[in-house]
Amino acid sequence: MAQKSSRRFHLIIDAVDCDNTKLTDKKLLETFILELAKLIDMKILAGPYIIEGQPYNPGITAFTIIDFSHISIHTFTQTNEFCLDIFSCKQFDEQVAVDFVKKTFGSDDQQLNIIRV
Repeated sequence: MAQKSSRRFHLIIDAVDCDNTKLTDKKLLETFILELAKLIDMKILAGPYIIEGQPYNPGITAFTIIDFSHISIHTFTQTNEFCLDIFSCKQFDEQVAVDFVKKTFGSDDQQLNIIRV
């Protein structure tokens, strides 16, 4: 059976060995979401919402609804990690998003597991 092309675009980035001060900075995460949406040419419909985790699972979640789906980032401060998820029904420049992640979080290729679906 031939593989069908998707009309959905999904970028997942799992990052390790991150700067914990950035993972706990609510303002940085809010600005990150706002700027990322602009860079990938998406309009924000709601959010970003910034929520702190529970003591048994510390970190921050930032989430926004965009005109074609969502952007979310979950930080895990005990392990210095984060997971970014961009899902869209509109194609976007994934490399622009990856480069912005690297710039914002000071990450390099060794720290990032990039999954393009």
